[in-house]
Amino acid sequence: MTEPVRLAKRIAELRGCSRREAELLIAGGWVQVDGVMVEEPHFRVAGQAITIDPAADLDQAQDVTLLLHQPAGTLAPEPPGIAGHWADDPGARHILKKHFVQLTPCAPLDAATSGLVVWTQDWRIVRKLTADAATLEHELLVDVAGELPVDGPSA
Repeated sequence: MTEPVRLAKRIAELRGCSRREAELLIAGGWVQVDGVMVEEPHFRVAGQAITIDPAADLDQAQDVTLLLHQPAGTLAPEPPGIAGHWADDPGARHILKKHFVQLTPCAPLDAATSGLVVWTQDWRIVRKLTADAATLEHELLVDVAGELPVDGPSA
């Protein structure tokens, strides 16, 4: 029986790549150990069957953007994490742990406001929604309680 080694080291040997590239392959969900996807490069393996997806391409890794609804009267929702993902989502890509790290909230809403909250890993979206916020069109819907005077609001 062989001595257990880090999965990243074994992938680097099998694929002939650097350990950093092996870590990216593992975190990208392209590696299986005994038929189970493993996302931790530090996972120890000995004699298990290791499979690398033949379509694995480090250039395919994309940043993730999450769009969440904030109901009025609540604080901005936190990203749900992998446990909060709806298992029956028909349009879901393969959900990975790395999709929930280094998320930046863009244009947070007040607690009394209802609307869309954006969390993203993509710096371009962060820039567009923060630096260019003054030039972006916003739509506001206001509920008014009571009656307004005919001649306009009083001072």
